[in-house]
Amino acid sequence: MKGSWRWIAAGLAAWAVGASDARAQRAPHEKKVGVELDGLGDGNRGRPFVDLAKTLRGWMKPRGEGAVPIDDKGWPKADAKTVLFDVRPVFAWAPPIDDPDAYQPDWSGTYPFSLRGRAEVAIAEGPGCKVEAARYDAKSNTTSGRIVVPKGCGILVVSFAKTRRDADAPEGSGFTNFRIIRPGYPADTAQVFTNEYLASLKPFSTLRYMDWLETNHNPGYYGDEGRHALEWADRRPADYATQAGETGGKYGVAWEHVVELANATDTDAWINVPIAATDGYVAELAKFLKAGLKPGLKVYVEHSNEVWNFGFPQYIYNKLAAIDEVKRGGSPLNADGSKDEEAWTHRRHAKRLVEIGRTFRETFGADQADRVRPVYASWAISPGPHYADVLAWVEATYGAPRDHFVALADASYYNVSRAAKDASPEQLVAAMRASSDANLDHRTKIREIADRYGLKHYQYEIGPDVGGGDPTNVANRIRANRLPAMEELVLHDALDNWFDRGGDLYMYFAHIGPASRFGCWGLSEDVDQLDTPKWRAIYKLTGTTPPSQ
Repeated sequence: MKGSWRWIAAGLAAWAVGASDARAQRAPHEKKVGVELDGLGDGNRGRPFVDLAKTLRGWMKPRGEGAVPIDDKGWPKADAKTVLFDVRPVFAWAPPIDDPDAYQPDWSGTYPFSLRGRAEVAIAEGPGCKVEAARYDAKSNTTSGRIVVPKGCGILVVSFAKTRRDADAPEGSGFTNFRIIRPGYPADTAQVFTNEYLASLKPFSTLRYMDWLETNHNPGYYGDEGRHALEWADRRPADYATQAGETGGKYGVAWEHVVELANATDTDAWINVPIAATDGYVAELAKFLKAGLKPGLKVYVEHSNEVWNFGFPQYIYNKLAAIDEVKRGGSPLNADGSKDEEAWTHRRHAKRLVEIGRTFRETFGADQADRVRPVYASWAISPGPHYADVLAWVEATYGAPRDHFVALADASYYNVSRAAKDASPEQLVAAMRASSDANLDHRTKIREIADRYGLKHYQYEIGPDVGGGDPTNVANRIRANRLPAMEELVLHDALDNWFDRGGDLYMYFAHIGPASRFGCWGLSEDVDQLDTPKWRAIYKLTGTTPPSQ
């Protein structure tokens, strides 16, 4: 019997390869495949920035007993330490580890560093790491040196003691302008993004910056005086100490880096306007993008992210704002006599997108208005109240929806919710395939609504979902995502269940990230892994080849 199963398995593998090759003949869809960029942080496996300091963690006191005071650019005004990277498998710091293979990328090498001011630089945590050639140059008021990271090291924490911002400053006054350059790049380089990162983005037509912009982590809430309105001056600047996390009231990457990356990769930018952004913020953002982006690059504009999602603060913000607007009177949200607060909430989401899209198109001008692509995104499994009802209201209030939006978008992940708790990796892949097929029901309904109003249909996020945070069967959930069958699964969803049925832009979630109980979202688990089954599906969909070929 075991021998029979071996032959059956071999036959299924051969079928999958043949089916994959047949699907490749219906590709490429190189202009219709995009990707979500993983959030910036000290563990970003894409290694986006040449300067590792751009993703350092918030400054801590040397013994870790809290945050240190920082200046208006995020630099410490006292002795401090920070995490430069932590790429250990989850939960290496508090075992057991989720990943049965305990995969950890190799970030070894020599990292040259410099900072303005004086400091004693030391390794606070990092097995086998050492600081070499550290020196202080009084003439330029610069401390420099290099940190050597050996193979097998997955965390690097660095401390800065006896700091002086300048010669006259007291000891313990901090420093500024810390840079630490990744291995293989000159210490004085001005290059922003790594060659590896840029190469990994070549298959995609569009990059979505939702996680880069920390769209789901807005500070404050509606009604919190002095905090619930986000002004343009509140944004994080490009020369801030770090582009990751929330420090000094700044969150989300600098818009300068969004523009730089779009221009460097010749990709359209899918942006998420913060839920708390004022009209002034929107106007300045539109001006900034028009001035900075290469001519011809498109801007897909989304109002926040998953405003329908009860688990995100932007849902609460939007609902409170809608209720407040109705209470003030004269609002179109309830002009038809509606008493339904949820309906007002959905309508405000669309209303805000109408307003944002109008500002962008007016800013770009009539001759470039087609570069602006407002996308109305909502809840996939609720086509009636979240799409049909809202579009009918938009038409009654503002006129034809196609005059304001280019597309409807949803996120029809294919998940393992119906798999057995002890399912094998192969069974989990089969469950995801069944989930993809089941998604056709609501996908078809949303497509029909889009067609009715002359709109395109996008997936703002899409991919395999084995997350949720539950450790049950996590080893097999991770292993499933590494199976060769994942290539065929991605192609099945993208081709059979999307492009062949009239779907348009397909935004894969996500680029590169770790595997854990919280999901295996990445096409791979480090930027040096660009030949995984998921990546091979992307190459076939887009008619591209791995960077090494």
